[in-house]
Amino acid sequence: MAVSISVAGTQEVTTERSERWTGALTRARVSWMQIPFLVSAAALLIGSIFLPYWHIILRAPQYPKGLSVKVYVNKLEDMRSVREVDGLNHYIGMIKLTDAATIERAISVYAIPLVAILAVASIFLSGRWRTLARVPVVIYPIIFVVDLFAWLYYAGHSLDPTAALSSSIKEFTPRVFGTGVIGQFKTEAAFEAGFWMAVAAAVLVVVAIVLDMRQRKSLKES
Repeated sequence: MAVSISVAGTQEVTTERSERWTGALTRARVSWMQIPFLVSAAALLIGSIFLPYWHIILRAPQYPKGLSVKVYVNKLEDMRSVREVDGLNHYIGMIKLTDAATIERAISVYAIPLVAILAVASIFLSGRWRTLARVPVVIYPIIFVVDLFAWLYYAGHSLDPTAALSSSIKEFTPRVFGTGVIGQFKTEAAFEAGFWMAVAAAVLVVVAIVLDMRQRKSLKES
């Protein structure tokens, strides 16, 4: 009788250990499945710093080739066009392009890599902390668009009334995307490769979050 109890107890302990080991392997396997998505997202996000996020082209009869300005997260490109646009903006009382989003441009080269690294490091966190560490990558493209729109709105609605041609133009908001008209200028705006890389990074992190949520759900049900 004692022998049978001992054997039964040993079998229960062995079964329990086997279940724990299986559960640990399952958690590890699903966690490791997330790493390629997170690393790829981080690489895309950091790489996006070196590419333009947005551009706008202003066309008018006196500028047949147009004035093209490309916006990176930390700089503006084609400074000749930037100076031309700033000169034109001066007459209608609009702020200089270089005076917009100065804080964002200053911190972006540090904040973006930090957000990317945090997403990868989240694999070592658990529960809600893991998800929260990944959220910044997901919402970053949205933040960029909202911030861009806010600055465009501010620029077109904060015209200096003492400017030479301030009375010749009403308040306006340049288009974030698509074609528009500002005075005698036709504008063409579009998102560039850097922005779409950030969007791709956000999608990859969403996939990792979904995998993690499914894992936690399956563990609760088992």
